[in-house]
Amino acid sequence: LGHPPLAIRYDTIMEGVGCDRLTANFAAARIDAAFRVSDEESCAMARRLLRDEGLFVGGSAAMNCVGVLRAAEVLPPGSTIVTVLCDGGQRYLHSVWREERRREGESCAQCG
Repeated sequence: LGHPPLAIRYDTIMEGVGCDRLTANFAAARIDAAFRVSDEESCAMARRLLRDEGLFVGGSAAMNCVGVLRAAEVLPPGSTIVTVLCDGGQRYLHSVWREERRREGESCAQCG
């Protein structure tokens, strides 16, 4: 059985995020900074979290962790950073965790 092609909305394979995605809960948010995270970085972080921490996360949680590392680089020592691991890897079996594509030498962004 083949896998269905990915539904890449516009600029990412990650579900629920993208250049056209701004939800109503952001209306009252006080955002100090934002980081652009590529599909490649998210996929690499997801694999790192599984390998090093035993956490099977999805692309959104991995994306949050990339943001945590970037924030840690610019915040003063001793700062507290909190994130939410908001999704599991099961929802991303056909994108982030599509192992046969990576074994064939394709990058994460090309899976599909």
